[in-house]
Amino acid sequence: MKTFESDDGHVIVRLDRGDRALESLTDACEDHDVDTGVVVSGIATFSNLNIHYVDRTDLPEEQADRNVDVQLDGAWEVTNVGGVVADGEPHLHVTAFDGERMVGGHLEEGCEVNVLGEFTIRKVEGLSLHRRPGEHDVSQLQHR
Repeated sequence: MKTFESDDGHVIVRLDRGDRALESLTDACEDHDVDTGVVVSGIATFSNLNIHYVDRTDLPEEQADRNVDVQLDGAWEVTNVGGVVADGEPHLHVTAFDGERMVGGHLEEGCEVNVLGEFTIRKVEGLSLHRRPGEHDVSQLQHR
């Protein structure tokens, strides 16, 4: 991983083959003191894709009963990554294509970069956010 920071608070993150995407972006937030921010762009290729998504509208109390975990091997072209950083923790969603199917969901740990990754994080000054459980135990942004 290599990072670059502009004078106006943008952090560009370059991930190389073998780097883990979410873990590296979390490290970049720590290295550049990004407490609250926005991942405004992200492209990459992954050699595996770990995501989860919600497949229900009734939202049972147990998160395990409403989330579908997906672990996919093979080459994945990541066409977009975006989300919010709150309390230094990125909450990101991803869209990816393997040549036959397009999938999307909440980015999980363990996605290894196949060829490259390029992400832009924008610090948000003057605002401190964190996530706390809300209705149905859904993690929600709140002022800290």
